[in-house]
Amino acid sequence: YLRVSPSVRAVLGYAPEEMEGRSARDFTHPADLEATRGEVRAAKRGQATHSFRSRYIHKDGHVVPMDWTSVWSEDDRRLFLVGRDMTESDRRETELRQAQKMEAVGQLTGGVAHDFNNILMVIQANVEALEEEPALPRDLRGKVDGIGRAAGRAAELTRQLLAFSRKQTLSPRLTDLNALVAETSRLLARTLGARIEIGLELAADAWPVEIDRGQLDAALVNLALNARDAMPSGGKLTVATRNVTLSEAEARSLSDGSDLQAGRYVVLAVTDTGIGMAPEIRDKVFEPFFTTKEFGRGTGLGLSMVYGFIRQSRGHVAIRSAPGEGTTFSLYLPRSLADAQQAAPDASARADEKGGPERILVVEDDAQVRAGIVTLLQSLGYVALEAADAEQGLAVLAAAGENGGPPVDLVLTDVIMPGTMTGRGLAEETARRFPEVRLVFMTGYSELGQQAPLAPEARL
Repeated sequence: YLRVSPSVRAVLGYAPEEMEGRSARDFTHPADLEATRGEVRAAKRGQATHSFRSRYIHKDGHVVPMDWTSVWSEDDRRLFLVGRDMTESDRRETELRQAQKMEAVGQLTGGVAHDFNNILMVIQANVEALEEEPALPRDLRGKVDGIGRAAGRAAELTRQLLAFSRKQTLSPRLTDLNALVAETSRLLARTLGARIEIGLELAADAWPVEIDRGQLDAALVNLALNARDAMPSGGKLTVATRNVTLSEAEARSLSDGSDLQAGRYVVLAVTDTGIGMAPEIRDKVFEPFFTTKEFGRGTGLGLSMVYGFIRQSRGHVAIRSAPGEGTTFSLYLPRSLADAQQAAPDASARADEKGGPERILVVEDDAQVRAGIVTLLQSLGYVALEAADAEQGLAVLAAAGENGGPPVDLVLTDVIMPGTMTGRGLAEETARRFPEVRLVFMTGYSELGQQAPLAPEARL
């Protein structure tokens, strides 16, 4: 090098005078030497060489990817090169590819899980109907119970898949994170065993969060179990909370190509003193069915569930890990502005309550699902009518209302259906023609339930 720009200090750590008079091979990554020489020879022959890549070695030893533009000056008999540090650009490109891959896998997984759920709903509805048959022989009752348990396990699998794809139904409630962690840690003490020491580092001023408590509890247990498996000889598990305020730049730097927003978050960090993870493992841990455990010891869906749930809750998951240095999972949960002491109402289930003579119209395009819902409603004492699509539903309403009274007491309709009219269109037309009829939407796609209601008085 004859002359070197002062900006090289910021990129490679060298002062210009430390590089001037030395050959490029002293700084180029050994694996890139031949390719770089070829580019330089081509430039000297007058061939245009733009944006060739090579890696340089920083003064502190780490590798710096460089993008070079070279120009050969015949008058000066010199080669001029302008180099750009591509570290940040490559990082963002990698994160974007990873985010796109996770999004594509999530879309595929969610679609499969939704369709599979419809099949399971039919199986479970028929199992429940058989179990309520007093004349069912004892030997068959045991077999029916086995079918029900298997369907329940399959339903749990689809729930995990829906959690990863961010399509599960959540019930967020105002939550004191410290109280939830303290309560869950008592369970973890029994679950993890005596060889795992549990430590809590809870910020006294931790902000309240609005989160699905059951799902967050499951996520915390999941992370703790993974930590236990990473400490086969025992160790320490630390669960900590702290408040953070992320600027736009910090949110952008922290995110993995996701849409993490700047603002106030409560961080729930789970740290173990285990074996840690290599970068190639760390980059895959959230992918569904990826596991490093031996066959039969895990489904590979635990961390996928955590990832999907936190992302669906407008949060973020960050990992810090290295071989031999343990692992920290940090869950960023958006702060709630509501009063932390505000009581969250509990919905009391009244499974033993029977219906009366009310009439319910079920509008669902899947015949088996529709039949299962009708059977269930009838078993609860309701009069159930059915329709395969929105147009047929309107026809049933019109026929049922010919006597002058309300055609039905309630319309229970799917949202997405084939034909020219969706469930929302049916709701609008029902409200116009039969304003006294109430309507309830049902859907396997939870994101549809989170959209704006049809009217200000509608309740979700």
